[in-house]
Amino acid sequence: MESSRQQAFQRLRPPCVELSSVALKFKANQTSAKAVLLALEQVHRVLCSLGDENLLDEKLAEYAFFPLTHVFNQSPRISSRGLELAVRCVQILVSKGWGDKLLPEMAKQLLILLGLLVSQGPNRPEQPPTDELKVASFECMAVLVRQTTSQKSTILEGVGSRNIVDQLVYQLLEALVDAPSEAVQISATLVLLELQRAIKSRALLASLLPRTVSTLVKVLRPSTQARRTRKVLVGYLDLMTEVLRNVLTDGNGPDKTTSAIQTKSPAARDADDEVILDKSWFDATASQIDLALIQVVKLRTHDSPDVAEALLKLCLTVIDDCSQTLAQSVPLMVETLAVLCRSPDGSKARSALKYLITSRPEIAEILTAKFYDWSQALPRVMQGNDDRPKQQLLKQVTTSFIALTESSSATDEEMWKFASMLIDTVAAGVKSSSNKAKLVNEAPQISPGELIRQSRRSEHEFMPVILNHQSQQSSTQELTNLIATLKSQAFSQNITRSLVDHVHDPDVDRKLSAAWLALQFLRSDSGNAFDMMELVDDSVSPPDFSLSRPFLITDLYSNTLPFLTEYPDLEGEADTDWRLVALSLESLTLQASQLRQSYRPELVETLFPLLTLLGSKNALLQQHAMTALNLLATACEYESASQMLIENVDYLINAVALRLNAFDVSPTSLQVIGMMIRLCGGKLLPHLDDLIGSIFSALDTFHGYSNLVERLFEVLTMVVTESSKKPVIPAIQSAGAPDSRRNVSNHISCLQDILGDLQNRKNRQRQSEEEKEDIIGAPHRPWTTAEDGVRGEEQRSLSDENEEVEDDQPYQQTADQKETEISKSHQLLLNIAQSTVPHLSSPSPKVRSTLLHMLQEICPLLAGHENTFLPLVNSIWPAVVSRLLAGSDPGAANAPYTVKDAALTVAEICRAAGDFMSSRIEEVFDELEILFEKTYSSVVGTKKRQKAITMPEMKELESSTSLTRSIQKTHEAISSSDQTSLAPYGGMRSSDAQILEALVSLLITILEYVRISEDNVDKVFMLLGPLIHTERVRQALLKSNEDAVWLIDNHPPRSGPAAIARFQRK
Repeated sequence: MESSRQQAFQRLRPPCVELSSVALKFKANQTSAKAVLLALEQVHRVLCSLGDENLLDEKLAEYAFFPLTHVFNQSPRISSRGLELAVRCVQILVSKGWGDKLLPEMAKQLLILLGLLVSQGPNRPEQPPTDELKVASFECMAVLVRQTTSQKSTILEGVGSRNIVDQLVYQLLEALVDAPSEAVQISATLVLLELQRAIKSRALLASLLPRTVSTLVKVLRPSTQARRTRKVLVGYLDLMTEVLRNVLTDGNGPDKTTSAIQTKSPAARDADDEVILDKSWFDATASQIDLALIQVVKLRTHDSPDVAEALLKLCLTVIDDCSQTLAQSVPLMVETLAVLCRSPDGSKARSALKYLITSRPEIAEILTAKFYDWSQALPRVMQGNDDRPKQQLLKQVTTSFIALTESSSATDEEMWKFASMLIDTVAAGVKSSSNKAKLVNEAPQISPGELIRQSRRSEHEFMPVILNHQSQQSSTQELTNLIATLKSQAFSQNITRSLVDHVHDPDVDRKLSAAWLALQFLRSDSGNAFDMMELVDDSVSPPDFSLSRPFLITDLYSNTLPFLTEYPDLEGEADTDWRLVALSLESLTLQASQLRQSYRPELVETLFPLLTLLGSKNALLQQHAMTALNLLATACEYESASQMLIENVDYLINAVALRLNAFDVSPTSLQVIGMMIRLCGGKLLPHLDDLIGSIFSALDTFHGYSNLVERLFEVLTMVVTESSKKPVIPAIQSAGAPDSRRNVSNHISCLQDILGDLQNRKNRQRQSEEEKEDIIGAPHRPWTTAEDGVRGEEQRSLSDENEEVEDDQPYQQTADQKETEISKSHQLLLNIAQSTVPHLSSPSPKVRSTLLHMLQEICPLLAGHENTFLPLVNSIWPAVVSRLLAGSDPGAANAPYTVKDAALTVAEICRAAGDFMSSRIEEVFDELEILFEKTYSSVVGTKKRQKAITMPEMKELESSTSLTRSIQKTHEAISSSDQTSLAPYGGMRSSDAQILEALVSLLITILEYVRISEDNVDKVFMLLGPLIHTERVRQALLKSNEDAVWLIDNHPPRSGPAAIARFQRK
């Protein structure tokens, strides 16, 4: 041991001698401050090494401290770095050298010295202490105070020591407020904690309490100007806890403190107890502390778990140790404890609260009162715009209710009250968001096609119908978390039962809130399948079956189903709320998800009203219904929604047909069938026979109501459209496709063609002679019945009978053969097409346009079967052509788009029927020509078409090159304006231009598919000649007569197409 001490001294002596020498020279201004710094670094390095090896003792400490005194004497001239190293050396000497043998007077002197170093006194105005120097000084102070505590010394409690403590605490509290560095704040807090633990005099601690608490309130109050780090806040809260425990603990209450003071002499009381801790002092202090704690507990919303844990210690200190002296602050601490239970790491807080409620009835009473106050305030807070108070209050209500319920069994009345409170809370949020969501609810109706496309793109999840405003997202999420927490409790089923019973509440908002809350409680995260174990559990008694989840779901379903079934009849009335219908859809899918295939019989009651919602004017309800339809199909284990509709088609079709047969032509029935057709497509068509018949009956009955007729024909149009997407009409070999009816240009016979015709004639003649020879040839045996026998007679008699039957019933066989060739879908389309004839004269232009569009789609589908299609053409032709040619009559009231649709319909008929239309087109061609000329004139201007030119005029035209070039330029300008449009001026989309485009398409179709006279062909060339710049017109004219097109291109006519007609005939 002695040798180690000698070795330590030998290592310590050179740097200490060097530091002493350099310090004395610095004092005499013979060296620089940098030399002192270098010497201090050597001493600090050796002391750190010896301290780590535990080789320092009080003698070596005194030896090493001597040169440091020279440095401290010159502290105003020494740099902050030099003073920091000197203080670090003192800290090592105190902790590793002197230890418990540090003299009290030495400790006092060092505390005074360190206090002077960290204070910005008048001696060093130009060089304030750095943060590093403050940290080193504060850490050294903490070590000094700790050493005096271990010695059980009372150096801090004497008469002269109190001034030192006051000054020291003042400096430390200033550092808490003003120091920007985290290290300075933490080190100062550490010194204050050591002082609180070292001072045993409650009077001294009480004298320090006001300043300490006020400073801590200032630094703990949340502020945007001075943000404290997590470690700093934890240190401040620990200091606050220590201060309250040391001064205001119940064990040293006013009675004991007063009696202890009275036992002292007056002189001692004057000297030691300047602060008399009597009842009046405690009462005054308690009220001030309560105000301070109100500011401090605002940290309960801090995100850090460390801060929450430190605040938890403060709350438990007040509740456990200061429940009498700080009785008025206990409710605040209980409230804070309830908030801390909902923090991310709130297990300790929950355990503490549960223990306090169980062990101390007064705490349970305080929490019960708090829960009542929060429950009353929650609906009012939910109507505000700020979301943070809503979240906090929801957390407090949840925590308090769970804690109270776990501590004692709650009655049914309490569960009912809690459920009612939840309903009022949600209802308040619904009322506040109703005005905000009004614009969203008034969004335009979604078209059925777009609705189906959206449902295929989106996930099968319901959109929120309440509390869905952006400003309510946080509070709604907190409410969802609250429900998730309550669902895990044993009493959640009792709450759910109360919520389900509240669905019958007369107030709409409360009814809506109860249904929403019940759905939230009944939804399962693990799956919605029916759990039979919930019914056979031994722990559940028979009277409690009504609290099981399957029964609760069924009750909610039965309570909310009327909202869905009655809504189509009550839509638009003041008492109806679409959100109730949306929640009814959610409960429906929840019931189906637990019953699976067992729910399929219930579809008879729910599927029809569900489909009616797809045509609702509310876009949000439409989306909700579409999502419900998809979820319902999945829950009932169908492959898709369309398969579900197909399997229930009989019920749905019969429901619609019964309504139509009962003259119930409300839009809901038509919406149902329309959505079914869109969802199921062509697979639904074979089931629509009876329904189409009911629609025809309704058309005959209500033919005078144009809007109704329009809606009925819209349904028929959907049937035709789906048929065109997936044709189901069998192909007929004898009938040709529309392209096979296309006219071909005349073929000029050559020598090979003539020789081939002669050879075919010879072959036919030779075949005819051979057949004739077989018929009139001689018999090869006698014409007797001997060899034929009875069998031949029977065969002849049977043959005769068959011939009689065939002769008697030729038409019946033809009819049967026709029936076998026509499919059900084919006959359906035929009936639809024939039903349009009486309604084409409807006064509603929109009805006429709808019918014409439908005929345009039907004709290509029926053209494959001539035996049925051509009679159809014969029946619809007069009605269709009257719609077209009425446009040439100035007094006609046809809408322009009706004329355009009629032209396109006639074109489609010509394309499908071919030459069957020849005589009909010949009859109306003159009127068609007048209509074309009238329309063309109104489009291109008032310039009249000139008369036909003669052959001399043609020569004059050829010589008049300037006029020819001008006309050609005109044609080129028209062509460059729009190469794709059939109208001469593509930019003009007026009604006349659209009619002209349709008429051009009609003439081209006639030229390609219908055989007409040469004169009418010439007229077509005359009419389409000015439009030859368009591609389709040019190709059609080229196929008919290339020479005439050449003549138009090279010699544009000045006075009509008569020359072109003569050229064609040549």
